[in-house]
Order: sequence, then C-alpha cells, then structure tokens
Amino acid sequence: MYDTEEQQVEAIKRWWQENGNFVIVGIAVGLAVVLGWRLYQDNELSNKEAASSSYQALQTSIDAKGYGAAAELQAYIDSNKGSNYSFMAALQLAKLAVDGDKFAEAEAQLSYVISAAAANNPLLPVAVLRLARIQVTQAKYDEALATLTATTLDVAFTATVEELKGDIYVAQNATEKARIAYQAAIDNGGLENNAVLQTKINQLSVIEAAQ
Repeated sequence: MYDTEEQQVEAIKRWWQENGNFVIVGIAVGLAVVLGWRLYQDNELSNKEAASSSYQALQTSIDAKGYGAAAELQAYIDSNKGSNYSFMAALQLAKLAVDGDKFAEAEAQLSYVISAAAANNPLLPVAVLRLARIQVTQAKYDEALATLTATTLDVAFTATVEELKGDIYVAQNATEKARIAYQAAIDNGGLENNAVLQTKINQLSVIEAAQ
C-alpha cells in the first residue's frame, strides 16, 4: 500500500520504465494480428467475389459453346483449386465430357472433386455417385464398387449407394449380394418416393430362376 498519491504515481512511473517497452510491443503485436486477420478476411472475400464473378461469366461461354468451353473450364479449375467453384466447374466439365463420350476425362474431373473436397462438402456425394455410374456405364463394375466403398458418405446417401451396389451386383449375376444391397437400401429409407427399388428386389427371384 502507498501512503500518498505521490508514492502511487512514482510507483507507476517505475513500473512503466521497467515494463513499458513490453507493453508497447504487446500492443503492437496485438494490433498487427488484428489488422492482419482483417486484411486476410478482406482478401479472402475479394478472392471469393472474383471467383464468383468469373464463374458466372464462364456459364455464358458454356451455354454458347458446350464442350467447346472445356479449355476455359479447365483453366478456371486450375486457377481456383480446392474451392467449391472449381468443384462445380469440374462437375460441369465431367457432364460435358460424358455427353461427348469422353469418359476418361469425366472420370478425371470427378476424381479431382473426390480427392480435394472435404468430407462434409455437399458436392462430394454428387461426384462419388456420378463417377460410379460412369464406371457402370463402361461395365467397370469392380471399379464402381471400389468408388462407392472408398469414400464414406453421409448416411443420407446410404440408400442410394446400396441401391447402386445392388444394380452392379445384378450386372455381375451376383443376385444374393444384390438382394443384400437392395435390402440395405430399403432399410435406410430407399422406398421413399422410389417404388422401382421394390420392383428390383422382386425381380431377383425371376433372374435366379432363369440362371
């Protein structure tokens, strides 16, 4: 305790002389962190706005040229690697490639999305399911099954994944595996707005009888 205000003032002066530099440095560092973070956020926002604007402009080219805009799409993907805009562009390029029977290119674009998108990214299941279906179209059944099992998707997609597995097993004449997969789809709500699934499982007996 101090007896007088003068003693308090002197004590404060001594403390400031001993610690003032540290305080100033601390304040400066704190301000630098805050300003740096704000600059980073502003830069990120600016980049996102630029990517969005470029993506919208790209749509006009796609509408006009179709697959002829492939080079522009690829350049955009390369310039925005890891962003949702690049994923959407890759999905579009994959679709255009499939329309032109360029399956290898479509697979490459979808594989990029699968490898780069975060596990909770809503575009990830789209890429996985599309890749598997493209592989089924080419009778790459084992590859399609590997695609469906290599990535863990949200449970909301379990019914869709299991139904597609069932379709693959039917194509491979593995009807028992198909039955298990279709039943798994049904158990996960697959019959909601999808009466075809029940027809598929009912047809397995017919297929087995004909084998």
